Amino acid sequence: MARRAVTDGSAVPSEVTTVSKRAGRTAPRRSFALACALGAGAPGTALAANPLNSSDQTTVSAQAACTSGDRSEFNIVPIIGGTSDIGIGVGEFSDLARVSRGVDPYVWNIESGGFISAKGSNQGIQIPFQDLYFKITVPRFLGSGLQLELRPAYTWEETLGYFGMGNASSAATPPGAKDSFSWYGRLHPALDLQFRWRLADHLAGLAGARYTQNWLQISQGSKLALDIQFGSPEVKKLIGPTNPGGVALFSYGVQWDSRDSEVSAHTGSFDEALIRLSPGGTEDFPYRYAQGSLVARVYVPLWRDHLTMAVRGVGDVIFGNPPFYELARFDDTYALGGPNGVRGIPGQRYYGKVKLFGNFELRSDVFNFHALGKPLRLGFIVFFDGGRVWADTSPQPQLDGTGFGLHYGTGPGVRLQSGETFVLRADVAYSPDAHPIGAYFSAGQTF
Repeated sequence: MARRAVTDGSAVPSEVTTVSKRAGRTAPRRSFALACALGAGAPGTALAANPLNSSDQTTVSAQAACTSGDRSEFNIVPIIGGTSDIGIGVGEFSDLARVSRGVDPYVWNIESGGFISAKGSNQGIQIPFQDLYFKITVPRFLGSGLQLELRPAYTWEETLGYFGMGNASSAATPPGAKDSFSWYGRLHPALDLQFRWRLADHLAGLAGARYTQNWLQISQGSKLALDIQFGSPEVKKLIGPTNPGGVALFSYGVQWDSRDSEVSAHTGSFDEALIRLSPGGTEDFPYRYAQGSLVARVYVPLWRDHLTMAVRGVGDVIFGNPPFYELARFDDTYALGGPNGVRGIPGQRYYGKVKLFGNFELRSDVFNFHALGKPLRLGFIVFFDGGRVWADTSPQPQLDGTGFGLHYGTGPGVRLQSGETFVLRADVAYSPDAHPIGAYFSAGQTF
């Protein structure tokens, strides 16, 4: 499955990528008119004054005609989207911002987003995904160069997939089994706090904290329930406790960002190194673990802005005793599966403490036109995604197999960009793991 059709990152938390989740992780999903309203400075000023990345030209091109004074701006946008994992859904994205002359992009901004999806199964209509969040952003917290983000959220995923641990796990189900054999549910309200600050041009530091409360719904006779009861010692250890409990997670990292646009880059790179620590080990906080992630994204113009090669590589490793659902994820989205990882593979298909995967896209812009008072750009892509997981940090050939074990997805996609700040995408992916194919409609570039 997924939170998100979300923008970089979770509002539609990993699967639908429709609403923006975290600055710096995904491009802000604002309309062209909204970008103009939120970012304009005084006439003659350098409107591209992104305090973290001087290469970002989005503000310049989107706001070239804007001259705004001090005022509040409110916007609301309906959302429709979905994936083959969670079905089709609807929602909204809105924000209220205080803008001021010469302050880029705003004094403060309050975003909200909600999404709910429906999907048919052999048990009738299911509601796989529900998500609601608010995000408060203050770019110059207490008048300093420190950016503050506070994000409370509520998410209920009712049909998350579990097929076993490791890279060699099988999606086969017992004869006559219902779709729910491979499902479990997870209800998880969360509160996320993050700070970002400039270390040098293009280089930012990050520090944050998150609290998540979990309630798992595990049906008797499901694959997960059987592995909890009858799995091997290694599998039982990887699943760990499943009672209701909290997770306190602290994150630290650095980001390098030299992209010409956060929304749809043609040049530069966006790289990050992150460490997350959960000092659990108690009855109320049962998970004690550490996680390290390295992500590299490179954008190379092959023919001006008309043809771009985009490449991403991701490495993620977890030590200790994490909640088992984190073994299918990286950075609040799904790794091998879903619209933001290896496309074509069902969401949550492969679980492991070690993940390595990459994405290759060839992006073309075909032609520009105007509609509804906005400049629009139509483009097409072809992509190839591939990767694998390892169940644990020690060799587990009975769970991972002994071969190369590459899982992949490939296919075409369509991109429609509105102004400089909003992209709609539709991808179709073939994978040997797909049933029969993976299809995704959401907002924002994949990376």
